[in-house]
Amino acid sequence: MREFLARAVPAHVAAEPSDQSPKSVLGAVLAAGALACAGVVGLPPAAQAQAQAPAAEQPAEPEAAAPAHVTKVTSVRPARRKVVRKRFKPAARPGPRGVRRIIHLEARRWNISPSSLSRRVACESNYRWYAGNGAYQGLLQFASSTFYRGLSSIRSREVKFVRERKRMVHGERIVQYSDGSLTVGRGVKRRQKVVTVYSGTLPRNPSVTHGWTQLRIGSQAIRGLSAVGSGEWACPA
Repeated sequence: MREFLARAVPAHVAAEPSDQSPKSVLGAVLAAGALACAGVVGLPPAAQAQAQAPAAEQPAEPEAAAPAHVTKVTSVRPARRKVVRKRFKPAARPGPRGVRRIIHLEARRWNISPSSLSRRVACESNYRWYAGNGAYQGLLQFASSTFYRGLSSIRSREVKFVRERKRMVHGERIVQYSDGSLTVGRGVKRRQKVVTVYSGTLPRNPSVTHGWTQLRIGSQAIRGLSAVGSGEWACPA
């Protein structure tokens, strides 16, 4: 309180000679303090706090960063041809539609007429892998001994075929900015050929009714490459 009063005393009062009476000095000090308090109290609360608190240095506002600008635009076009490789398991129990597809694949593989093999399969089993007639089973009605004789002379267990299709695909449009960021969007459409290569392996010890294995042995028999002769079937090729 004393410090406040001392600060509130006007300079001309503090400089007056000390021969004045204590009562007059005290009255002047109280009057000056009352004036100072009235000046502060009359202000709003925020202004009062600012008036009473010492002035503090305000931090400088950061400068606004400049917006990033485009530095490079790259267009990536899709390839005209795409190769996809897939592994698959050769069918042991194909349906009639699958049997016809395998016939065409095996006929092409062993360079025989697909109609010859298809005619024999239709005669022997009507394209049914589960067909049976006593000791004879499967698509080509193999006896067990005949089937394993043909299996022992099979030239390859590898199965491979290719399918192609066409599609429209989008390229990519890559935009790079000065701040290091980038965006990736759709580019121009382009026609693309997709080549899918299917690869599989026939089992080493298949059952007698294994559909794909019977058709391979039958194809090799018609071509003259198997231990089983084409004349061993009752149905002609």
